[in-house]
Amino acid sequence: MCPRNKMATGRGIAFVRTQVTLIESMANREAGEREHLWNRFFDLYYSAMVKYAEMFCASHDAEDIVQRVLVKLVEILKSGRYERRPGVRFRSYLMTLIRHEFIDWRREETARGLGAKVPLLESAALSVQPDAAARIDAEWRIATRAAAVERVLTGMAMPDAMRRAYRAYVIEGHPPDEVAKALGVRRGYVLQAKSRIDARVRAVEALYGE
Repeated sequence: MCPRNKMATGRGIAFVRTQVTLIESMANREAGEREHLWNRFFDLYYSAMVKYAEMFCASHDAEDIVQRVLVKLVEILKSGRYERRPGVRFRSYLMTLIRHEFIDWRREETARGLGAKVPLLESAALSVQPDAAARIDAEWRIATRAAAVERVLTGMAMPDAMRRAYRAYVIEGHPPDEVAKALGVRRGYVLQAKSRIDARVRAVEALYGE
């Protein structure tokens, strides 16, 4: 199994929007350098992958599914089976792996007689077509946004009052005046917390590239 994410702040990660993705670089490097790149990939993508899998199932099941996907990615890289297809973005490839793994996991649960414990839903994993680029992009933005917010709030230094104000105002949807009163701060502080944390979130989102 792959190690759990330690929620690093993202400093030192040089993942940019280029035609050569990080995973392609991993496939073409020596073992020692490949391990370093894998750690960078895991640090960046693990949370987003879990957030995406959570669109289909509960959080603890999503983590299990992502762990299985990561194991398969290692095998794909070692065997040199990953090839970038023209017009197919890396995020589409990654989300396809997660959708397929979810389908396999659900079938296994059903075969073991655990089908009743699996959410009975019209899953996006079953309905999204490979060429549905717009929907895939929308799903990816939702997953990476959620992962970026979690990364910033749990992994970056900031006053606790700022973190609490952001959670209450932006995530939970409470009015700014209500949040300010509950935390004993001014309304402007709540709005400032949103502005500053949103800027950090956007910076983390930019790391995901294509």
